[in-house]
Amino acid sequence: MNISKDFQKKYDEAFAFASEKHSGQFRKGSKIPYIVHLYEVTQILKEENADETTIIVGILHDTIEDTNTQLAEIENKFGSDVAKLVLIDSENKSLPYLKRKKLHMNKLKTADERAKLVNLADKLSNLRSIYLDTLYFENAWTRFNGSKNEIKLYYTWALDALSSLKKRKTYKLLKHYYNLIFKK
Repeated sequence: MNISKDFQKKYDEAFAFASEKHSGQFRKGSKIPYIVHLYEVTQILKEENADETTIIVGILHDTIEDTNTQLAEIENKFGSDVAKLVLIDSENKSLPYLKRKKLHMNKLKTADERAKLVNLADKLSNLRSIYLDTLYFENAWTRFNGSKNEIKLYYTWALDALSSLKKRKTYKLLKHYYNLIFKK
C-alpha cells in the first residue's frame, strides 16, 4: 500500500480521536489499554490490503458502541462514508447480549464488504485475545458478558455472516482460532 500524505494525516487524526475517546478503557479483565485492540485491528486490515477508508473505519469501529461519540461527530471529522461504515459495525448495547449479537450478525450478512472486513479483523483480534487468555488465566470466561456457550454461538453466527470473505487469510485465521477454543 502506497501511503499518501493525506491518508497519513487522516490515519493520525483517527488514532488521536480514538485514543481520546477510549481513554481510560482497557481490554476486558486486563490492564491492557483499549487502543492496543484498535491498533491490532488496523494491522490486520493492512495485511488484507484494505483501502484507506476501511483502515480508518477499523480505527474508529468501536467509538459509537463503546464511548459517548455521536455519529454526527464521526461524519463531521471523517466523512459520511466512514460514519456509515462505523455505524454498521456498531451494536446496540442496550439489548441483551445474545439478542444484540444476533441482530448485528444478521445486519452484517448483507452489509458493505468493507464493513464486513472491519468486523472480521475485529473478531480475529478478539478471538486471539480470548485464546491467549484461556491459556494463561483460569477465570478467562468470567471476564465476558456472555457465557462460553453464548460466545461460541456468537462466533458461529459471525463465521456465517462473514462467510463471503472465507477466501481471505483473516477469515481462515478466525476459523482456526474458533476451532482451537471451541472444538476442544
